[in-house]
Amino acid sequence: MGASSSHDHMRFPLWTTLALISGAASILAVRLADPAVLDELLTTIVLFFVLPAALLLILKAISRIMAVVVAVAMPGVWLLIARGSGDSALLSLIPIVSAALIAVIYCTHGAADGKPGTARGRGRRSAFLLLPALALALAALLAPMPRSSCATPRVLLIGIDGATWDRIEPLVADGQLPHLERLIERGRSARLRTLPSMYSPQIWSTMATGCLPDDHGIYDFGCRQADFRVGRIWDRMWVEGRSCGLCGWYFTWPPNPDLGPNDFVIPSTLAPDGQTHPPEFSFYWQLWARESSKSDETVPYHAAALRAFRNGVRTSTLRRAVTGVVARKLNPGAPLDQIWRDRQLSAALETDVFCELLRVRRPEFAAIMLNQVDKVSHLYWKYMDPEGFEHIQADDRARYSNVIDKLYVEIDECLGKILDATAPDADIVMVSDHGFRPALRMTAGSFCRIRTENLIRILGMENDVFGTNVDRVVHLRPTAESDPLREATLDRLIARLTDAHLSDESVPFFTVTRDGPGLCIEIKDRNELPPDARLVIGSDARPVAELVTMRIEARFSGEHHPDGVFILAGPSSDRATFGDSLHVIDVAPTVAALLDLPSAPNWKGRPAIGNLSPEALEVAAYPAPSPFAPANAIIDEALKEKLRAMGYLE
Repeated sequence: MGASSSHDHMRFPLWTTLALISGAASILAVRLADPAVLDELLTTIVLFFVLPAALLLILKAISRIMAVVVAVAMPGVWLLIARGSGDSALLSLIPIVSAALIAVIYCTHGAADGKPGTARGRGRRSAFLLLPALALALAALLAPMPRSSCATPRVLLIGIDGATWDRIEPLVADGQLPHLERLIERGRSARLRTLPSMYSPQIWSTMATGCLPDDHGIYDFGCRQADFRVGRIWDRMWVEGRSCGLCGWYFTWPPNPDLGPNDFVIPSTLAPDGQTHPPEFSFYWQLWARESSKSDETVPYHAAALRAFRNGVRTSTLRRAVTGVVARKLNPGAPLDQIWRDRQLSAALETDVFCELLRVRRPEFAAIMLNQVDKVSHLYWKYMDPEGFEHIQADDRARYSNVIDKLYVEIDECLGKILDATAPDADIVMVSDHGFRPALRMTAGSFCRIRTENLIRILGMENDVFGTNVDRVVHLRPTAESDPLREATLDRLIARLTDAHLSDESVPFFTVTRDGPGLCIEIKDRNELPPDARLVIGSDARPVAELVTMRIEARFSGEHHPDGVFILAGPSSDRATFGDSLHVIDVAPTVAALLDLPSAPNWKGRPAIGNLSPEALEVAAYPAPSPFAPANAIIDEALKEKLRAMGYLE
């Protein structure tokens, strides 16, 4: 028994050696297939060495042949999982060489027991082989993988929804945003003045088209790609046969089925389904649709995670996703503890997808829009800037005071990944649609917010009107397809809303203004709003609390500010002509000038580089998206649930 125990003890280095060789070959295969995906050393060690070694030791106790088969097969399995786009001949060679090496070592040092006197010798030889196996494993972990030079994109547009100089400037000064600081130092920056509505769907569409909402036709989140009346920068690129990549940009669903091999489109998670180009990236929508609206619960997490790993999502991001799911199951906690972490993870996931597609597809122009800062700024501003929000508990203030700054740090890390995946001589335009400020204005001593869904229901117009909240303002738009029906619906809305009043007053309760094809409404300033008051709409009197949320403590404590962010970095920044401010209508002409695209006749802005104006450029039409995109797709409950989660619907 003692001899057997000694023999097993001396044979232990053999299985350690096999595990190290198998794990090292697996790492080499994955990193050569997709160089960026293994970005955490500890996670890589656990995933490729610790867990496989434990598995081999368990299998050895059952069947040594089974353990050897698993060790041989492991690099090939990882290669199939990672897939990637590396050199196929080199990738195929790695599992073959690994299998041959494992077979030789096992047959030489781990074959059936021989004479008792040779067991110790075999064990020593196995222990001796542990050293080169360990060196191979360290080389796989630490050696840089060859990466082909990236000459694209030529121009990169980065949108950060809600980013504000009021947070960026102190964080840069404190050294917490090194990548953003580098971008600012490389170029020129300014404040970006936004539209009066400060409404994200309108602004992002204006920056993509160079036109105002009355021209481009996008007014709210209920619109679809086919509602555009004019073309966007990428529509013109595609007309000219040039390649574009889009990720997270609003109203890019569904992707054009005729896109080329260098194009990609990953619509925002507000899209009604997971159509992407290429289609294997639909996992991005599936993961977040599950969390925000439960609209795709048939897709299990492990399946979406596998697709994510196969398509460039990094191990650090997947590790955070897995630990987040486990932590939520074990300790659900308060929603405020989850929302900002979910947004951090969302930014990392979207950036990984974007960088992988930049690497594989290599478009001439690419654009990404990250919307995480907006949501977190709405909810957590009062904890960071508590003046004027007296009802916050001290514990909550301490717990959430740095949440917004943490998200900016996450966005900066995302920016670093994007810059690493971009040509070093690319022109980079970074923008935000608006800034942020504290939402301190109250009505009769309360933070009041119109309950849009209840209002539409009480009006009896659930099938006729789509509405969203933007801070204190509600945007209402008729959903009818014909102009006469839309105008008739607007007339009904205006008549009923302008006549609404408290039961003991005759003063109008709402301020109603026309906004293109819809209306903007908000509560008139007033000195008193009793909680038991009743609001009369037509012949119907309802408790005010049914139509208005009144809070002593603001839930949405950050609101949009008219100054956003503009940064131009890269070779063309030397030709910058702007001063300390630009307007959102200038973004599309600037990007077009960087790409040598013609000017559109309906542009209202001008390029921010050179001495160019729209009149000095070649003029050509920017065609609206093709009719492959369905117009006015049904505004379903899944979209409404996502808008509720973002704070755009109450």
